[in-house]
Amino acid sequence: MPPVIEGLEHWTYVSPDIERARRFYIDALGATPLDRPGGAPAAVTIAGNVIDFFPATDEFPAAPGSRGQHHAFRIRLEDYDTWVDHLRARGVPIDLASHGPQRMSIYLQDPDGYHLELTLGIDAETGRREIEKRGIRRYTIPTGWDE
Repeated sequence: MPPVIEGLEHWTYVSPDIERARRFYIDALGATPLDRPGGAPAAVTIAGNVIDFFPATDEFPAAPGSRGQHHAFRIRLEDYDTWVDHLRARGVPIDLASHGPQRMSIYLQDPDGYHLELTLGIDAETGRREIEKRGIRRYTIPTGWDE
């Protein structure tokens, strides 16, 4: 058995416009700016994690990948509609999705095309009611939207 991993230290983000990316995470997702001395990269903290922003170069371009490659942040059911309204008010395109009766998600992309998910787990009875109330469609990776 391998030794214990204690948690996620940070993740890195490559962008052609670091300040635009940083502002998105602060303004749209509520991240906190992290100012570190000594030439450390621009950074934010969100949900107890650090995101370090690095400039895109020819050797290290921004590479968002597909929707299947994303970061997922846990939210609360009572905040789901508030998140939807908050993101729409900022002009952020979103897709509402369920992954069966026990998971509701909000998918979005940041300004550089990196995929994000705001998600919550719930019991099946509550999930069916909340998903139906909002008319949310089922989405699975890699098959996509159920019709």
